[in-house]
Amino acid sequence: MPNKDGLADPQRSLAEREKIEYPPLEWWPLRVMNPSHKLGFLVALVVANLVVVRLLGAVLPDRFTLMITGPLWLAAVIILARSFRGIGEPVRPPRAWWKLTSRPRAGFLLGTMYLLSSITLLAPTLQSPSGWAAGANALLLGVAFLNSSIRLTILRRRPQ
Repeated sequence: MPNKDGLADPQRSLAEREKIEYPPLEWWPLRVMNPSHKLGFLVALVVANLVVVRLLGAVLPDRFTLMITGPLWLAAVIILARSFRGIGEPVRPPRAWWKLTSRPRAGFLLGTMYLLSSITLLAPTLQSPSGWAAGANALLLGVAFLNSSIRLTILRRRPQ
């Protein structure tokens, strides 16, 4: 029934929302489908990185610490990105080597984020080797996520 402005009040849908059932977490090979599990893995990755940086920083100079932890961070992010699966994505078979996300939008957002962070890391630290290492890692991740999203977009527009 329209109100005095001529607009109808929103009606609640009587149909219940369908609850998504995620497959259980698989440890070998690592397959993470549940969003809360994904968040837990990302938090654990950040905490582990902070602990390793602090422990190595107590023993080594900062530039060596970042040169060691930088490639480890890069590898960990790529491994987790390849292990996270989207809704409707097959769980068992491995992904194509280039595929880091299940949908293009996520890869475009992550790629843009990493490219912007690489610019902010590389610009002020041109003389610092640790800044170069962190900037190069962010640049590689940005390019990898953008490559994945561009290829996913092409596949969606021209299915084989």
